[in-house]
Amino acid sequence: MGNRRIKILNYRKEKQPGLLERLTEYAGSDAYPFHMPGHKRREITDGIPGGFPDPYGIDITEIDGFDNLHHAEGILKDAMDEAAAIYGTDRSWYLVNGSTCGILSAVFATTENGGKILTARNCHKAVYHAICLNRLEAEYLYPEEITEFGINGGIRAEDVRKALEKDAMHCAGNSGDVRGKITKIQAVLITSPTYEGVVSDIRAIADAAHEYGIPLIVDEAHGAHLEYADQCHSFPKSALEYGADIVIQSLHKTLPCFTQTAILHVKGKLVDQDRISRYLSMFQTSSPSYLFMAGMERCIRYMDGDGRNGMVRYEKRLERFMERMEGLQVLEVLDREICGKYRTVAGWDPSKIVVSTMCAEDFHGEELAETLRRKYHLEMEMTAPEYVIAMTSLMDTEEGFERLGTALREIDGALRHRTESGRKEKAASETPEGLESKLSHPVRRMLICEAMNADTERTALQDTVGKVSAEFVYLYPPGIPIIAPGEVFTDAIVEKIMAYKAAGLLVQGPADPDADVILTCQTPGLVHKGC
Repeated sequence: MGNRRIKILNYRKEKQPGLLERLTEYAGSDAYPFHMPGHKRREITDGIPGGFPDPYGIDITEIDGFDNLHHAEGILKDAMDEAAAIYGTDRSWYLVNGSTCGILSAVFATTENGGKILTARNCHKAVYHAICLNRLEAEYLYPEEITEFGINGGIRAEDVRKALEKDAMHCAGNSGDVRGKITKIQAVLITSPTYEGVVSDIRAIADAAHEYGIPLIVDEAHGAHLEYADQCHSFPKSALEYGADIVIQSLHKTLPCFTQTAILHVKGKLVDQDRISRYLSMFQTSSPSYLFMAGMERCIRYMDGDGRNGMVRYEKRLERFMERMEGLQVLEVLDREICGKYRTVAGWDPSKIVVSTMCAEDFHGEELAETLRRKYHLEMEMTAPEYVIAMTSLMDTEEGFERLGTALREIDGALRHRTESGRKEKAASETPEGLESKLSHPVRRMLICEAMNADTERTALQDTVGKVSAEFVYLYPPGIPIIAPGEVFTDAIVEKIMAYKAAGLLVQGPADPDADVILTCQTPGLVHKGC
């Protein structure tokens, strides 16, 4: 037996069981998924005899009669046209590579190589990748801070207007004539709702962008369910209803659809649909899964029918859960009161259950998530230093909400008895989130593409202060950069990264998997010709 075969056999022996076995075992456990995908490991009941077919039996390629996603003229075109009619858009495209390929395509379709984009700083890493690949200059919009929860609020419409006005003035030069409203900025991009459910004033932001003839792109990856909540009273409306030109939604996040499925919508005359199609052909696989596409069609049809009633039942389950949470004394659950407290929060998506530990004594987000996982077999979507997120959907059961509610009440009771008061006053400066004000406006020395193509050196994290990053550093999920290539490390940035690492959270981006060593630019401004 050759050394290679021995190595393979030893590897398999050490790594047993395999992924499929682990997944099967997990599916049979009582672990409850308060995380994506939105189907929650349950199949929708839509009248198909026997449910979803055997995947092997329907896994095909572009054979006669089944169309081609990249040149849809038949059954796939009909399916996407039906989706466009349901969503009220001019055109909708199936995405089999997630919202990521939709974001990349949207940015490339609306900007020129070497152009400029106005984007929210708290956007997903896919936005930054698009900025790098298209050699764009990025101007950032900084969200309001919701300090009592340590999360980002919304984007101010007046900040969008001011940035565009300033850019138009710069383009006008000495004449100061901005009547033509010509800007170097070619697109505005924001995330709404955010990972935590915060919705910005899309109408006002769209109006500001449209004054300059600029399209608004909304990353609505976490809001695919909003279109189907028209019979509900607590869910905000989709950005499609408020003037957004391009909206990208992850069907798999909050709807009963397979992981990796998403959809891109265009509405209005500011976006060239042919450019969207062209770039989707570049950024999507040339072998799209018919399982995914069939699942998308089935999901959208279900949601447009029984799913709308399902959203009403889901809303009632959420309301009953929130009523149970009113008795918490140490833990705190985010609710719609933030809409009145913070002027940038135009709406709140109740599907995101954000549980704060900021008032708990020596008990943080990681401990809460671990307790929920270990003791109650409840798996959260995301863990931060001072909160956890339970992502819910209409596929969540009453039992699931009961289990989470009971667990949080029991944990809250235990925390109350830890000390005499059981509760401490919120002090943002004691938490990594308290550093946000110092992190809001990192100094940029180079464009992202310049920094990523510069000569680099390996620098210990603690020694990076004053150096220019050549890498992204972000907490994943949600994938929002703490620092981007081309920006200067400060004491506050280094402190935040180290605090995240100390809390046991997953810091990603650097080539070093432990993020102990960061690639920094040797000579800022001296770059390779490739950028």
